[in-house]
Order: sequence, then structure tokens, then C-alpha cells
Amino acid sequence: MPTIETGHEHEGRGAVLTLSTPLLAELDESRVRHLVAALVELSGRGGREGDVADLLAERLQSLGIEQPRPVVESMAENLRNGDRLTVVTDEGQVLHGDPSWSPATHDPDVQATEDPLDEDRPLYS
Repeated sequence: MPTIETGHEHEGRGAVLTLSTPLLAELDESRVRHLVAALVELSGRGGREGDVADLLAERLQSLGIEQPRPVVESMAENLRNGDRLTVVTDEGQVLHGDPSWSPATHDPDVQATEDPLDEDRPLYS
């Protein structure tokens, strides 16, 4: 019987965390630096998922950043499982990590979504 893989593998994968413009607008440069430093500190730690999420929640709270628990848990999963951390803004500025990162090289290339019988209608309509 073939093995069916579910989800996605984290091994060998870099973590890319994108910080939004509205979030960054609320932070001065010092707090942005502290946020990036906290993310770097927590990246690649491994361990239990809840532990990293709790530590991340503490770091965010100490910086006065409010995030819903599901957002913190998602960020923590990426931090915990990613090998290399890259922190970017949603405008594509790299704040930490791989300087070659750009939205153009990491956005999915969606093709072949057209309906073969009607090229003007997407397949998912």
C-alpha cells in the first residue's frame, strides 16, 4: 500500500516571516530591531510547539504587540521548524536573513488554472 503524505515537510526548509506594514507602522526602529532579534532567538529551537509559542507570545507582549493566539502559534511553528530564518516586510525589504529573498522569487507561480474548454473562464469558477 502506498504511503500518503499529509501536510508539508519542514526539514531543510527556511522559514520566511513577513511583517505587515500596519504592524511596522506601530513600532519605532528600536522595537522593530527587538522584534527581529526575538524572532531570530526563537528560530530553529525545536522543542515542543507550545513552548515556542508561549515564548513568542511573551516576547511580543513585552514589545506591546498584540496578536491572536492562532497567529502566534503559526509563527511559532515556522520558527520552530525552519532551518534558516528570513524576516521581511510585506513590501519585500529583508530585515534579517537571506538577502536574495524577494517576493518575485517566492510567490507561487500559478498556471494552468484555465478551463480548457473556455480559456476566459478560470477552472475554479
